[in-house]
Amino acid sequence: MELGKEFTFRLSEIYYEKYYEKYNKIGGIISDMLQKAKHHIGNLLPALRSYNFRLYFIGQGVSLVGSWMQTVAGQWLIYPVLTGNKSYLGLVGAINLTPTLVLALLGGVLADRVDKKRTMILFQSFYAVSAFTLFLLIATQSIRIWHVFLAAAVNGIIFAFEMPLRQTLMLSLVEKKDIASALSLNTALFNGARSIGPAIAGLIIAGFGIGPAYLLNSLSFGAVIYAIMIMRLSSQKTQETHRGQRSVRESFQEGIRFIRSNKYIAVLLGLLFLLALFTWPVATLLPIFAHDIFGKGEVGFGMLQSFFGLGGAAGALGFHRLFTAWKNKFPLLVILFGTAFFYIAVFAVSKSFYLSLALALFGGWAVATAITTINSLVQIQTPDALRGRILSFYSVTLIGGMALGALLASAVVGTIGPRMTVLASALAFAILSALIMSMTGNKLRAKLAAMV
Repeated sequence: MELGKEFTFRLSEIYYEKYYEKYNKIGGIISDMLQKAKHHIGNLLPALRSYNFRLYFIGQGVSLVGSWMQTVAGQWLIYPVLTGNKSYLGLVGAINLTPTLVLALLGGVLADRVDKKRTMILFQSFYAVSAFTLFLLIATQSIRIWHVFLAAAVNGIIFAFEMPLRQTLMLSLVEKKDIASALSLNTALFNGARSIGPAIAGLIIAGFGIGPAYLLNSLSFGAVIYAIMIMRLSSQKTQETHRGQRSVRESFQEGIRFIRSNKYIAVLLGLLFLLALFTWPVATLLPIFAHDIFGKGEVGFGMLQSFFGLGGAAGALGFHRLFTAWKNKFPLLVILFGTAFFYIAVFAVSKSFYLSLALALFGGWAVATAITTINSLVQIQTPDALRGRILSFYSVTLIGGMALGALLASAVVGTIGPRMTVLASALAFAILSALIMSMTGNKLRAKLAAMV
């Protein structure tokens, strides 16, 4: 018995000498890493302190995954399932985005006047019905290309009113000091969904067909509807309601006057327009690159979309730290625009599918970070009472660039091919962006240095 005790005691000594101190040191290293991670997450995610924003983040995340599934399914439905016409890809995109150009400014005025909670639930319900209707048409093999055109127009009209309202609601859920955090998280959410949704859609389309992607998108809107329903919000009328309810025209003119008195915002919106205009042809023509150039089919198409979204999500997650680290945002914008040009130009001539995946990852980071930077610079300087209207101007600029980019791509792709279309976009982007930055550089640099 004594011998056994002695053996056990000696064994514990050996264990302590050889292993305890070693693993204790490893534990200290891990503890330090966790503390650093906690500090980084605390700097990155202050907007998540808000209960309502957490609900928004979860519900919108589920809905966006479904929306990206339908986006990929819709593009594949147009080409090559229903038609062999490559120009229809850009045409449908333009039909979907054009209502925003016409109606978003009105939507911005209304966003500052209506009950945001009830109106958002109504719009999400419209989206769900639209997706379910297309599912039924596909399931019964009744779908025609004109149905796709009509659905694109209807969803575009809904989006024109819903988008400024959604952005205004989101930013009202956090304190003003957390706006940059909320915007970066929203961008991360969008691009994270873009990395997950297309990958799932590619597998679903390959295994079960296009219809289930539409059905799942219709069901996904239930998540955001439920999240909004349980938010702790009062009936959210705008500040204008208490100021005598100005006319729509007067409200619109007030937004115009604000932008005119802050010319640097107009310059930022001009840069945003160029970014959207000349990067969107890549997104529009991705099915052609996946199907015709790389021969990778539905799964390859989903992977290209997913890698772009993954890069955007990574950029958004690191945005808050990057944004606060650069005291003057002008050099940051120059670097981001240069990176976006590199992505478009090299993607146009790439012969390797795997190189193109890497470029999509790289480009997703640059484009998402540039968009979020411009949005943050605009929103930080915008009064709460004008937020819906300024967001609508921002939306018109961004969506207008996308719509025009889609139209230009569809107009020339049949003549010069997808590679030359994207390469020409890259060159035009570089020239025009450099021109604007060189003409406004000193004043814009000084303003950005002073405002943040």
